[in-house]
Amino acid sequence: MMPQRLWLGLAVVYACTAVVQLYLLASTGAVWAGTLTAAGFAAALLCLLATWKSSKRERGDTGEIDSHRP
Repeated sequence: MMPQRLWLGLAVVYACTAVVQLYLLASTGAVWAGTLTAAGFAAALLCLLATWKSSKRERGDTGEIDSHRP
């Protein structure tokens, strides 16, 4: 459960950072802000993917433990 929460927390942090960079892009037109926005959203997406994989793995692990009970 802990790795899943960590990945989800990182996804939220990256998404919030990307929104701030998006605001800077819209208000100043700086190209670097657009690059960081894209990188932030990509990192958030990858963290969400890791969250999904972590939860899937945990569900699979608990199923094996339950199946070994007499």
